[in-house]
Amino acid sequence: MTDNTLVRKSSLIVRVACVIGGAGLSIWAFSDHPSIGGGIGFGLFQAAILGLGLLTIAAAFLPIRWASAYLSIFIVTFLSLCAIELILQAKFRPYYFTTYEYDERLLFKLKQGSSGVLTHAPEFGGATVHYRVNSDGYVGPELRDPPAETRVLVYGDSFIHANYTPFENRFTTVLQDHLTETTGQDVEVINAGISGYGPDQILRRMQTELDKVNPDFLIVSIFSGNDFGDLLRNRMYDLEPDGTLIERAFVLTPEQARQGRLNESELVLIRVIRRALGAFSGSETASEPFDAEGWIDWAMTRHLEEYESFIAGDNTVGDFAVDPYSTDIAVSPESDSAVLKIRLMDALIGNITEIATEKEVPLLFLVVPHPMDLLNGNHSSGRINSEKYPNYDPTNLTGILETLILDRDQEILNLYPVLQTDNVNDLFLKGGDDHWNANGQAKAAGATAEEIIRLMD
Repeated sequence: MTDNTLVRKSSLIVRVACVIGGAGLSIWAFSDHPSIGGGIGFGLFQAAILGLGLLTIAAAFLPIRWASAYLSIFIVTFLSLCAIELILQAKFRPYYFTTYEYDERLLFKLKQGSSGVLTHAPEFGGATVHYRVNSDGYVGPELRDPPAETRVLVYGDSFIHANYTPFENRFTTVLQDHLTETTGQDVEVINAGISGYGPDQILRRMQTELDKVNPDFLIVSIFSGNDFGDLLRNRMYDLEPDGTLIERAFVLTPEQARQGRLNESELVLIRVIRRALGAFSGSETASEPFDAEGWIDWAMTRHLEEYESFIAGDNTVGDFAVDPYSTDIAVSPESDSAVLKIRLMDALIGNITEIATEKEVPLLFLVVPHPMDLLNGNHSSGRINSEKYPNYDPTNLTGILETLILDRDQEILNLYPVLQTDNVNDLFLKGGDDHWNANGQAKAAGATAEEIIRLMD
């Protein structure tokens, strides 16, 4: 082979490589693939990738010396970015992604073996909390094999999940410590809480998990503050005229589905760049002060809209990332939306009870009050205007749940009287957050341990 032939072949390889690389980038940009990130449609990052793709194609038509130099820079940069992405995935993914993945039956669930990092806002103390999910999809360490002498399974929402609290200070961990110390037995308390979950998702998990976990005792936590709203928002169940619970075929919005794919596939590097650009542009600066009273008014409007779309047969899931306070039930339990939610809650409690009875597992319903109700409608996370809502009763939400549970002859621990102390604000987070802090979880865990011991004697 002559030198000229070799040069021509090398030149052809360089030009073809530029065209292929540029075309690949251009196709990637137009594909709207979740790895690029962002919302649905053509955005900033897609435009940047397309521009780079077109530039790479154009480089194929430069003099071979310049085309070769460009291709060398392109390859080195590409490989460097791949290496950076691998390092970010290995070391920093928990800082930029949640531990959730979407599920066709549960809407979403915790990703097995994942981990995450939550940094509190300055008004919450600014602490950084690391958390992880075990290989079975539960919060915390791996399940014991063989199981402990006594295994307690605790279902619930963010109050049980509590990824805003160090693991050793969470409700389930403190409960385990109490039970172990008091009974002298080897006790294992499994944290099956998932932020954003309602009783509907808990029911579906119980249907598949109880045989696998085989608990000796079961706790189902219900947060009175917003779990009623989940029953309409999630579109998982409806009622027959006789009150029988039936499944409903929920549908995700395109944006909800997109966000799920982003959490699975978006490059960490792109999230790092986006966050940096947001900080530089000032788009991530502090928001306006929280309007506690306006939040309640908005919640009321939101509940009415969800009710109307639910009864109209719309199966589109609501925004399950935002769980507003159950204003309609708290201020007007006789309203149409409140009555429907109460009936759905009653049916779900009935089905949960039936499963526990069938599996012969002792069951305790744990009712968690909203801090606003503990403070007579006035907390940093919400404020009810008594003139606008004269029928508001701070015991409506927990009281209705207690009645539904007792009517089915089930055991209940209503934490309203337990947490209603002179220092209620010391039991919950600040700055508009309605979750309990480590103090609140410890107080609740102590009362729960006493109740479990009483029931198991």
